[in-house]
Amino acid sequence: MIMRKPNHSSNNMKNKPLVSILIPTFNREEYLGQALNSALAQTYKNIEIIVHDDASTDNTPGVLALYHDKRLKIIRTKINYGMLGGWNYIVGTAKGEYIKFLASDDLLEPTCVEELVRSALSHPNAALITCQRKFIDEGGKVVKKMGFAKKSVVVDGLEHARWILTTLRENKIGEPTAVLYPNRLVKGAGKYDKQFSQFADFEYWIRLLQFGDLVYIHKPLCSFRTHAGSNTSAAIRDGRFITEIFALINKYYKSRTFVKTYRLTQSDRVNITKLKTLDTLKNIKDLFVHGQIARARRYFCRLSKEVTIDKMTRTTTEFLIGK
Repeated sequence: MIMRKPNHSSNNMKNKPLVSILIPTFNREEYLGQALNSALAQTYKNIEIIVHDDASTDNTPGVLALYHDKRLKIIRTKINYGMLGGWNYIVGTAKGEYIKFLASDDLLEPTCVEELVRSALSHPNAALITCQRKFIDEGGKVVKKMGFAKKSVVVDGLEHARWILTTLRENKIGEPTAVLYPNRLVKGAGKYDKQFSQFADFEYWIRLLQFGDLVYIHKPLCSFRTHAGSNTSAAIRDGRFITEIFALINKYYKSRTFVKTYRLTQSDRVNITKLKTLDTLKNIKDLFVHGQIARARRYFCRLSKEVTIDKMTRTTTEFLIGK
């Protein structure tokens, strides 16, 4: 993977493009205020903040009623769009040149938008700009930090997208709260795909990267909250990520357009299918070893819907004999 040093200077820094901070929310009364406060505290001033209350049944409306700011627009829908339907809905309301998601249980550092926009203006060919992020628990305690690289870099978008599609190891780019991207690319990239949940952002980044570079800022500019009620925690419990991994493989390797765009081969597909089958079987084994029998069974049921027992056996045997 070729990495280039980011350009921190720009002839366009006098330009202050409008940034749409999008906060989709459903029943997040406990954390929503903190998220919204972090958006309102941005040092970058040319922002619109759009909150979509997706028919919450808790005190979310009461929390939002406390805020009165001309930069803030609150939309409450009577029907529940669901996570991905809500994401697509709120993107359609954005007027900014750049899109900046903020999950309603996450946080932005005060200079987050300012620094992401600075990088965007310095790299006009960027398809997305991301940053290091902190992982925090329910109480806001920092658990760890994660980032794309060990320093700020610029990476060819198509090259990195191909790397993702041939490894599917981890989402180094980050969650929506970490990313800024140009609104002008939304038409070409399309909508967030509703067949995904845990991998919805990850899959969208792949589509965005066909249009330009990935710019990474090695500085923790946001916080991603982990808690029992999060989508990530639910995906780990029920194993939906297994189904989504193979759905992603099928989506990209069965499409002539994607195969051509990302230079994918049949050999790539065979290798990635084997790799993710082995990864899942290892997860199942570890769950059994640690006594998590019910979850192991759920994972196996998910995997068996994607890969036959014969293929599981053959893949495991080939791995063991080093073939």
